[in-house]
Amino acid sequence: MRIPFAAIARIRAEGRAVAVELTAPGGAVPAVHRLDGVSAASASVFASAVTSVLPRHPQGAEAVDGSALVTVEAVAESVRERRARRARRGAIAVVLGFAALAVAMGIIGGNAATWFLGVMVLLTGPFGTAVAAVGAGGLWLTYLAWYLPRYGITVEAVRVSDTSDLLGRSGNHTYMDTSGTSHRIYVKGSADTVPIAYHPAKPATAVVCHSWGRKLWDTVFGLGVLLFGLAILALAVALAVGTFLGEYDDAMTPR
Repeated sequence: MRIPFAAIARIRAEGRAVAVELTAPGGAVPAVHRLDGVSAASASVFASAVTSVLPRHPQGAEAVDGSALVTVEAVAESVRERRARRARRGAIAVVLGFAALAVAMGIIGGNAATWFLGVMVLLTGPFGTAVAAVGAGGLWLTYLAWYLPRYGITVEAVRVSDTSDLLGRSGNHTYMDTSGTSHRIYVKGSADTVPIAYHPAKPATAVVCHSWGRKLWDTVFGLGVLLFGLAILALAVALAVGTFLGEYDDAMTPR
């Protein structure tokens, strides 16, 4: 909700809340919007600060309807928030799916061996899926690292925050696209400025411009992680298929 100064008649600090009273024509009841859950000190400071910059209405002038000046817009979900939400939902779905598969294995087999194998599938299935997803994500980032420096727009990103840990120095950098919008990218390293390449149609999608050797190593590493995760998934699938085919019905070892 956006309330312009021209729509505000006065602001009151009411304990841990702020009441924003809008202007109203003569005789009309003014609308009031409340902001709850703030500290009393913040409410007092905010009310004083806004009151000091409110426009002065001419004496005797008819007050406008402040409610007509208020605009409401939906808060857009960022790309990062949308990806995180999808990742959480996907992780929950994978765990629940393998849990159901493990229970089905135990029930169908009907012995200690199949219940044990069901637990193994419950452990290896989500783990293999997570490893494969990390490898696939790494390969996608590697693809962007090859693609964007050639077909994207290259600019300098400037460091705005700094962190240091056992892996070295890193921090957030900002860069500006052609429309003048600022974006942030996380960069490993100690350089104050780094060249980055961003997608012309999606300026928030950007990568650091690395050397060919670094990109080749990232490609091989991502492929190795993906194959390792797929191998673990294949093991879980083999255990499940063997259980459903009855190979573990009589003993703790296959027939």
